[in-house]
Amino acid sequence: MTVLRVLLVEDDPETLELLVETLPASVSNQALEYDPCGSFEEALKRLETQRYDLVLTDIYRDRKGAKSGDITKEDAAAIELVTAMRQRRFCGFIFFTTGSLPETLKLGPFTRYADKSSPENKAIITELEALLATGLPQMSRQLHEELDRSTRSYIWEFVEEKWDRLKKYATEKPKLLERIVRRRAALQLGRLDSAATEHVELDVIEGAEFYIYPPISGDDYRLGEIVRNKKSGEHRVILTPHCHLVRQKKGEKPKAEFVLTAKTESASAMIAKHGKGGKDLDRLRRHIQSPADLGKPSGRYWFLPGFLDMQDLYCDLLQLESLPLDTLEDDFESVAVLDTPFAEALQASFNAIYSVVGLPNLNTASFSHLFPSDEAPKKQES
Repeated sequence: MTVLRVLLVEDDPETLELLVETLPASVSNQALEYDPCGSFEEALKRLETQRYDLVLTDIYRDRKGAKSGDITKEDAAAIELVTAMRQRRFCGFIFFTTGSLPETLKLGPFTRYADKSSPENKAIITELEALLATGLPQMSRQLHEELDRSTRSYIWEFVEEKWDRLKKYATEKPKLLERIVRRRAALQLGRLDSAATEHVELDVIEGAEFYIYPPISGDDYRLGEIVRNKKSGEHRVILTPHCHLVRQKKGEKPKAEFVLTAKTESASAMIAKHGKGGKDLDRLRRHIQSPADLGKPSGRYWFLPGFLDMQDLYCDLLQLESLPLDTLEDDFESVAVLDTPFAEALQASFNAIYSVVGLPNLNTASFSHLFPSDEAPKKQES
């Protein structure tokens, strides 16, 4: 069972000792290991050098004999902890105090508050349960461990074996060697079945896995990028290849002055329009896996599964419009971009429609002499 590490911060020694003695070793069937820390300064140092899955901390420095009204902003030392952690990695926070919350502390699903005076740590335990219920601390730990495993196995099983040929990159092009290892680790994390004992690619995925959400290409648009009109909410899919859209230098315009886009239609509207007959409805259902042949030519519609605030859509490859780059930048916002191999599959469907060459029918009867007659007796085997 995976154990989550919890940094426990409290600068009053007696309170810290009591918390260590009374906090449960597991919450919601999740094992927890507490690392007690008696100062905020030491906590910052530990966050820089060690990995924690949760931070459970008092908000204010202890001021013996001070009234709650005497506490100042400078006493809210835990704000520095969450700021430092946000700059490094994900980690859930639970703050506890008997005083009021500082105005600068923003709470959320992964940054929570518990009343320090609650008997038997009930408030703290309740917030631990709520934070663990999100699954994010456990997932973050699992990803960290999987990344270690994938990087470790790749280096031991491949890089070491090929080191005689790869070692030159360690001195001549160290960044290239780093990207080679990173690319393999990213592939293993993103596309391989983590439950399999061997390296096996996933053959069934969820709709959300179609996309990189949100896009990571900065100001550059990409093939398969889904953009939304800021006023109408209409979604479009970019069909212009990325090589025409990339900016070679910062501030420079891409090669493409116009960007080819395909319009979309909601899946519910498509089903309402084409799903009256049994055959058409079956086609729509079947072609969620591949481009639909409704409305002809084959491959006209390409299914885009919904995710977050984007509903299920059909991209219509017969409804195209080239938009000026400036219009796209001003009137549309980027929502997501199709990941590999889905962007390439969409491009293949687009190419298949528009690269078709029609041929007149050839009179095949003129060539009947090339084929034996079905009625002719077959040669008997001896």
